[in-house]
Amino acid sequence: MRHQTTRKIMSFQNVYAQLYIVILILLTTYNGFSQTTYNITNPEDLTSLSATLAAGDTVILANGTYTSNARIKFSPNTGTASMPITFKAETPGGVKFTGGLRMSIGGDYVIVDGFHWQGGYGASNFIEFREGSDYANYSTIQNCAIDGLGVDPADVVVGTSEKHRWIVLYGTYNTVINCSFMNKPSAGALILVELAYNAAADRCAVVGHTISNNYFYKYAKIDPSLTNAGDSETIRVGSSDYQNVNSSVTVSNNYFVEADGENEIITNKSKNNIYTNNTFRRCRGSLVLRHGSNATVDGNYFLGENVEGTGGIRITDSNHTITNNYIQDCITQFDQAKWNNGITFIGGGDNANVICTSTNTSNGYQKSENINVSNNTIINTYAPLFYNEDKGSTDPTGSVSNNLIYFASGNSNVSDVILGDSANAFTNLGTALTYSGNVFNGTNLGATTTGFSEETGITATADGEIFTFSGTGSAIKGANLGSYTPTTDNMVGYGIGACFLNNLGTTITNGDCAIVQEDYLTVSSLSTLPAATSSNNVSVNANISWTAVSNDSWITIDTNSGTGNATVSVTVSENTDINSRTGSVTFTQDPGGDDMVRILTVTQEGANITSLYTLINTGTASDPVTIDSFSKEEVNGTTKFNYAANTLDKDNSTVWAADDEAVIVGDYKGDGEYIIYNLGNLYNLDFIQFTTTNKSDPFGYQIWVSTSGTDPADFTMVLPETGDLLLTATGTTDFNQYAVNAQARYIKLIGFGRFNSTGDTRKSQWSAIGEIEFFGELTSLSIQDNAFQHQVKIYPNPVLDIFAIKSEEALIKAIKIYNLDGRLVLNQSYTSSRSEINIDASSFSNGLYLVNLSSDSDSQHTKLIIVSH
Repeated sequence: MRHQTTRKIMSFQNVYAQLYIVILILLTTYNGFSQTTYNITNPEDLTSLSATLAAGDTVILANGTYTSNARIKFSPNTGTASMPITFKAETPGGVKFTGGLRMSIGGDYVIVDGFHWQGGYGASNFIEFREGSDYANYSTIQNCAIDGLGVDPADVVVGTSEKHRWIVLYGTYNTVINCSFMNKPSAGALILVELAYNAAADRCAVVGHTISNNYFYKYAKIDPSLTNAGDSETIRVGSSDYQNVNSSVTVSNNYFVEADGENEIITNKSKNNIYTNNTFRRCRGSLVLRHGSNATVDGNYFLGENVEGTGGIRITDSNHTITNNYIQDCITQFDQAKWNNGITFIGGGDNANVICTSTNTSNGYQKSENINVSNNTIINTYAPLFYNEDKGSTDPTGSVSNNLIYFASGNSNVSDVILGDSANAFTNLGTALTYSGNVFNGTNLGATTTGFSEETGITATADGEIFTFSGTGSAIKGANLGSYTPTTDNMVGYGIGACFLNNLGTTITNGDCAIVQEDYLTVSSLSTLPAATSSNNVSVNANISWTAVSNDSWITIDTNSGTGNATVSVTVSENTDINSRTGSVTFTQDPGGDDMVRILTVTQEGANITSLYTLINTGTASDPVTIDSFSKEEVNGTTKFNYAANTLDKDNSTVWAADDEAVIVGDYKGDGEYIIYNLGNLYNLDFIQFTTTNKSDPFGYQIWVSTSGTDPADFTMVLPETGDLLLTATGTTDFNQYAVNAQARYIKLIGFGRFNSTGDTRKSQWSAIGEIEFFGELTSLSIQDNAFQHQVKIYPNPVLDIFAIKSEEALIKAIKIYNLDGRLVLNQSYTSSRSEINIDASSFSNGLYLVNLSSDSDSQHTKLIIVSH
């Protein structure tokens, strides 16, 4: 049996008051299952009462205006999910704090409900979810309002903005819901998720706070020249030091209006956070993924209303999913132009996706890797896609797909789709992303790249203040927000913000005080999967029922439906094509809700070209390849150990280096320094790859082969196929890859130093090789039996569009080209034999082909690789 009583505790200013409280507690608490309601008329009585409260108890503060500026402490014994401990106003909004009353909330399953802070002075950590070392967990502040907390003139320091944080979340699984935060004049994050405590305990443990259905209005722009001005986000989740904490905070269904504190409205500084179904209106800033990986930004509205300084989303760090966002009428063309745009890509250089167990973090800008930016709609917004080199020029990687960019005819915000903070920003920063299926209308692309198409048949139809799209080219493009429409001012007090205030802070009496969390469905992003058969998990975060279906035969999932959160394993079959491929999985809300649809993009690497061939120098004990001889190596026995043998040790950090001394008179490149490799037997060579050091100038090499000996006259040059020098890629230690078609027992690599981009002027006499690998099969044919093979060259190979076939002696009578399925794609015969033939392969699909060449007396099979057109 549960006994429920109500007592009223009067406030006295003498010792009898405390005695009275103790007596009442003894009288009203009669067993461990009682639910007691306490009525108080002084908020400061809460502190002494807290220790006596039990699960299910409620403390009610009488309606009225209270001028106290004390810090009250609500840190009762532990409540439970079904029996929380509540401190609330007699009626929602009926209690008004005008003196800047502060609050510390401790304990588990604690609720603070229905209070109105108006005026008074703010403070650092004004309301905090801890009381000393007692951190709150599973606790809530709801239906409260904080309006216009000022700065005490006594605290003003010239040149500094006083830092006041209004709500600071500590502990785990706490909630801020249906609150209104208005007219903040001071620096400091309005809501701060503080993770120091969580990091000290376990950085990998989920924090799990929820910030939902709140109203943020008029956070004044803080003068950026003042000290502390840069710490003025409306919401900040984490910090640089704790960016790898598994925060998993959900920020959903909030309404931001003129939240201008700084140009980061929301700052993400931890891992696995979700930002969904929020509306930003006239906010001079962006939602910023500053630190921490695996954020989901899905289904948000950014409505700039043509206010200067408004923006959408800025991206740093990795594995983010940015999908189904709608960005309209945002403009930033002046002092913050490189930071606030439609979607801004940052070229940071620090380590990304720092594992949760690490204590080594950086406050710099992380690399942006494996990001998914898809199905977003950007309307009448200056600089829809912007590439920012200010913090580094490391290319972001990932996919940008199915986005819709639209400018109405004559719109004053019109700009190219692609812009950057320099004329070459996209070239320097944007080309490592994979673009596909993006459409635009009413402007120019602004860059040369694939994956975008101008679709003049798209029609925009006004639907209230936003647009829907139809017509040619619009199918499955842009954002799908289900039934979620932009939040408007007249919704404040009716499911958004505190139920007793409207959007301007005026009292209303017919508000909706029910606490209802809106439907949400988000799906985390998926890292690019390798070419081999493999699996990886995605997290579904939802409070609804959903179904999932794969849209491609090479993708399977282990879970096809669920209710609420789930982990779904995504498996891909082996990709035998050398080109990467992209597919998707569709997650759909079950009928009867908001009809939400979320698309998971699945990207799989193409097979490595080398997987098509057999590696000769495997690095094992039985490796047949050895160093036969070399001309020079940089070794002094103390500081330089750049042996020729380093090129075969399978360690790319060790290199062979040699200098070619002075250029010979009349020869721009010198005579070169060489290494001769002994393959141990006669091979049909198919492929050679080697690495160099990451210099800004290309190295110049030649590769020669011999079937018999190592005298200079025994060798024939096979690379380059045309010209005098094989120029390598710059700024990388990745393999330079070349198809060849030759027999060899010995291979001679000659390095001539580094050159200008055209290869006609030497910039350095030094050559360097990290690793070299040879691919091919042992030959069973004599050189005479296979003479035709070595009289024919195909170049370039791999080929982009046009390739040439050249025969030195035997003349070509017929050419047949087959794809790997055995289908004949080219069959050409010649009435008169030819020594050189050019073939247009621009109509061929990317991939590997088999080429059969015939002369009058012999034939040859070789491989041809077609790469992206």
